[in-house]
Amino acid sequence: MTPEVLDSVPTTARSVTGRLPWWIAVPAAALGGLLLDVANPGAAVWPLVFPAVFLIVASWWQQSIRGAMLAGAAAGAVFWMTQLSWLTLYLGPVPWLGLSAVMIAWFVLQGAATAAATRGLAALRGRPWKLAKYLPPRVVLPLAQALAVAGIWVLREGVQGNWPYDGFAWARIAHLFADSPLGALVSWLGFAGLSGLIVFAVAVIVAIIAQPRTSAGLGGRAASGTVAALVAAAAVFGLAFVPPAGLEQTGTLRVGAVQGNSKSGIFDNREAGDVYADHVRGTEELLDELEAAGDRVDVIVWPENSAEFALPDNPLRAREIALLSRRAEAPIVVGTILAGDDGTYTNSSVVWGPEGLEDSQAGNRYDKRYPVPFAEYMPNRSFFRALAPDLVDLVQLEYEHGEFAPVHGVQALGREVVAGVAICFDIIFDDQAEQMIDEGAEVIFAPTNNADFGRTDESVQQLQIARLRAIETGRAVVNISTVGTSRIIAPDGRNLDALDTFTRGAMVADVPLVTGETPALRFGAHISTMWMIVGGAGVIVGSVTLVRRRYARAS
Repeated sequence: MTPEVLDSVPTTARSVTGRLPWWIAVPAAALGGLLLDVANPGAAVWPLVFPAVFLIVASWWQQSIRGAMLAGAAAGAVFWMTQLSWLTLYLGPVPWLGLSAVMIAWFVLQGAATAAATRGLAALRGRPWKLAKYLPPRVVLPLAQALAVAGIWVLREGVQGNWPYDGFAWARIAHLFADSPLGALVSWLGFAGLSGLIVFAVAVIVAIIAQPRTSAGLGGRAASGTVAALVAAAAVFGLAFVPPAGLEQTGTLRVGAVQGNSKSGIFDNREAGDVYADHVRGTEELLDELEAAGDRVDVIVWPENSAEFALPDNPLRAREIALLSRRAEAPIVVGTILAGDDGTYTNSSVVWGPEGLEDSQAGNRYDKRYPVPFAEYMPNRSFFRALAPDLVDLVQLEYEHGEFAPVHGVQALGREVVAGVAICFDIIFDDQAEQMIDEGAEVIFAPTNNADFGRTDESVQQLQIARLRAIETGRAVVNISTVGTSRIIAPDGRNLDALDTFTRGAMVADVPLVTGETPALRFGAHISTMWMIVGGAGVIVGSVTLVRRRYARAS
């Protein structure tokens, strides 16, 4: 880029265009947050993700840091406080406000980072833009800004999903596409890759509309934005025809999954053994139907905590499940709470056969790797008890993070079938999926208990992630809940069987057994890292540029 061209690019805080006045940016961001919530389940109007991201990104674009933080707070508050409203059903406002505050803080930081990157990149001069000798100068800057914005979005999702207390990898942009024609892309790009691609496509439109006034009038920029939007829409339309990555199928497994419709919530009025009894009855009804039809299954899957406490130490229940297994001629995968020697507990899944706990090379026990903080264990108990003693005292058990490999060996089809296991929120973590497949999983069992959230949107939001996980891994997912939402999901995301919520029943389906890795599993972590590096670099370069220019003006 020549000095003359560089000098024509406005670089002061006021002359860098595309910056909305704060009194427009803040309500635009709030509207974007609202649309983002409507794009998620329960409404699940997924096309709204595009205007939602557009409004949020536009509110941050080349904004002052304070203005961007305010817009981030507005978008985050509207989105997260509606998205997470299911937390209030039984637990009241304190957990909802606490988790929402953390998630809003990430949006605030993302807004500041986006503003710094877009403003700083627009102010760059000289050597960094020598690429412009191969591309028009007005192309290089929008692409650089859009890449940085997408990278920052992926970076925020990544940090949010890992910290604090293992993070909360909920409501990522990729999650919204589970039921869309673009969902297949996750098998090629992974969750982070799909999020980055969508945000980049939208950010390019914002970048072109936000070109400096010296290059075009309002009408010219609107025309450029329209062209960019049409090109982006055409590209997205083309990507909708990309099929899921294909993997080798080695056979089929006939799976039964029982939803007991139990009173399984923390505050439900029940007696010890009620949850277990509901799932025994559901299994007996399933076996009655199978026997009447001359049918059978290869394995039966129960939900999280369905056998309640200490199944191996309860001879009566252990024998009853063994008899059910003998009658079914199939092992039963059961959820139970197991006590450790040190007073801690694990939220576990075990494989039970006619003789009890099944021998297995792959593993007959899995302990939930990601117990939920403030629900299944209390981090920093003394500190938080000083703030909310009544709420903290509700968490009586201290669940440990599991250390077993997330797979079960299931004796079926004359061999040991390897099933990945993800208990409840385990399913939202990328490294859980990666390790399940690394351990040889041919199918995924996802037992869960959603009773604490009633008929709210929580269970369908979680199901959406499970559906996308099936597409990403190329494996069928058996998502079985105590009360719903329960589905058996094919590797391409289709429902193979389903149950209504809050009804007792069972699902039965033939699911494919699959080997190999999708491109998402092979390269997804690298794609995620690439986006994060791009986003981090954009923030660093932009921030350094702004600081240097401020000092230069001061001197």
